[in-house]
Amino acid sequence: MGLTFAYEGMMYAGAIIASGIVAMAAATGLFASGRGTYSSSDGIISLISVAVAFGFLLLMRRRDILTREFWLGGPHLDTYGEPNQRGRVSRYGGGRMRPQWFLVFIVLGLGVQGSVSLVQMLLSMGGVDLVSPTSESINESAVTVSMWLYIGLVGPICEEVMFRGVLMKELKPLGKNFAIFTSALAFGLFHDDVVQGTFAFLFGLILGFVAMEYSLVWSIALHIFNNAILSGVIDTLLAGRLSDSGYLMYSIVLALIGVIGSAIVLALYGRSLAQYRRENRSIPDTYAGWTSPAFIAFVVLNAVVAIASLIAAMVG
Repeated sequence: MGLTFAYEGMMYAGAIIASGIVAMAAATGLFASGRGTYSSSDGIISLISVAVAFGFLLLMRRRDILTREFWLGGPHLDTYGEPNQRGRVSRYGGGRMRPQWFLVFIVLGLGVQGSVSLVQMLLSMGGVDLVSPTSESINESAVTVSMWLYIGLVGPICEEVMFRGVLMKELKPLGKNFAIFTSALAFGLFHDDVVQGTFAFLFGLILGFVAMEYSLVWSIALHIFNNAILSGVIDTLLAGRLSDSGYLMYSIVLALIGVIGSAIVLALYGRSLAQYRRENRSIPDTYAGWTSPAFIAFVVLNAVVAIASLIAAMVG
């Protein structure tokens, strides 16, 4: 968690450096102003920010990241975790992904997104607009190639390497359930947005299972498909061609498809999932690890930022 916290800090440091570079470049007229309050340089800043953080992560974990097993899964030596588990041959991923299973995971992802969207709609009908500042800023600034590159490709790859490749893999010796859940929780908090963070946590559980049982490459593929295709190309094209009422109807139908599809999947495979949870229980008191100072600081600071951002957006 200390490394995850440092990774987030490096992203902020990268953003500050990039903003300074952009500010100097803007004086020469290199960057034109974008729509609303967002600049066409937002994508450049995001790419530099994540590049700085990823460079730091690669420096710290290059011996693990630069291996075949890290990306494709299979037997490996545990170099992290409890002292008595270091050096033990273990397995991270390595399962064979079938097309129908990848489709199942896509449906589950749609179900998560649909559930979050339906909750937002129901709250809105009750007079409570649960907004997502991050999603709104992305929609405003996603008008350049650099921002699309960050949202649809670079961002998902770097996030998967950090949260499923490094964090979850290092927690795996403490139990698969603990590793998947904790990495998903950190992933959700990392977004600093109540709405998007809730989706990221639930989607992170799916991504964690995919990486744990198949490989990091497949969790990256699922993450890219969600960001670039479902939330990117398809959503943007329809939003531009449909009226407000038509787009709302499309959103409701897609949400219902995801929720109903996920219910069918859970009805078919719920017992297998329950068995998986039983077989991968952590040893007693494992979750006491959440009392570590690094984890507490990460949770508190990101939760405060997310809540403050939500309040500011709702008041505004």
